[in-house]
Amino acid sequence: MNENPNQTTEQISWQAPEFTAHQKTLQWYVTFGVISLLLLAFAVFTGSFITITTFILGIAIAYFFATKQPQNTTYTMSGLGIGINHNTIPYKNIRKFWIIYKPPQTKTLNFETTAYLNNTVSLELGDQDPVAVKLFLKRYLPEDLDMDETITDILARKAKF
Repeated sequence: MNENPNQTTEQISWQAPEFTAHQKTLQWYVTFGVISLLLLAFAVFTGSFITITTFILGIAIAYFFATKQPQNTTYTMSGLGIGINHNTIPYKNIRKFWIIYKPPQTKTLNFETTAYLNNTVSLELGDQDPVAVKLFLKRYLPEDLDMDETITDILARKAKF
């Protein structure tokens, strides 16, 4: 028997979109446009070049991400860590994990890393069995049963971002 769990050859792999894409209606685009125009009108009213520039950049970035189509991503869990396409995050850089499984809208594997910025990572489970993922990861990481969707995630889903 292999005594070192980091050298196991067992792994779980699946493919899923990098994020959930939401179909946007004409009403969504009209609402986005009206809100954008109101923000720009406010910025012009204040007469602040920095505010105008910030709102223009924010609107452009929001539109880019709202219309971006997800790429298909390959996720792999092995004794070495969690792989996202060709990058692997070793378990020593992950503090804990939790799964949010509320089909059909939310099916994600989430984990907190030791990184200072962007320390929460969320991976789409797609059709992958969440129980198999949970049982596999519990060998390497603690599970946080108290974590749930953040208000930001809920609002972004309701706003179809």
